[in-house]
Amino acid sequence: MNSTLIDYTCFLRTLAAKHVDLKHTKEEKHFFRGELEEFFQQFRSDVHFPCLIAEGSDVNYSGSEHNIVKERITSFIVADRYDQHDDYDEIELRWSKCERIAEEILGAIISDENSPFVSVDISEGVGKYLQNTQHRYVGYRMDFTFKDAACFFNPKKFVEVTETAGETNSETTNEED
Repeated sequence: MNSTLIDYTCFLRTLAAKHVDLKHTKEEKHFFRGELEEFFQQFRSDVHFPCLIAEGSDVNYSGSEHNIVKERITSFIVADRYDQHDDYDEIELRWSKCERIAEEILGAIISDENSPFVSVDISEGVGKYLQNTQHRYVGYRMDFTFKDAACFFNPKKFVEVTETAGETNSETTNEED
């Protein structure tokens, strides 16, 4: 499958709904789309903890005319909240919980038969601990790379164009792949 950002986001939302520590629903949101910067600002008011945050992606393409590889370099964060600024045992306990959930999510991405991705290259994977002391959040950010076949030329997606007297005439087709 040629994965897109929406495939990634929808798949993570599904995992957040299935995971026993997250249990994301429309009524109790434990999943949202965000960026690292939002972690260091105040979260939205309707977020419940722990939560899973799907970040955006950078996409690289490599290969040749008939063998193009798409690499989606992306991240997600599992975040939780703690109560006391100086309760380091609770902070480390929350960090450990976030790390465990992040590893379970990554494991599901790799092994789930409904995953929209051909492969996950975890040789590029990195986990990072995060903390927002102002709002008492901790998190674990997982950075990794998906690899997928991409960009195969489809001649049905192009039409013949003829130009006459400054006008463009074309025949179009609505045929799908």
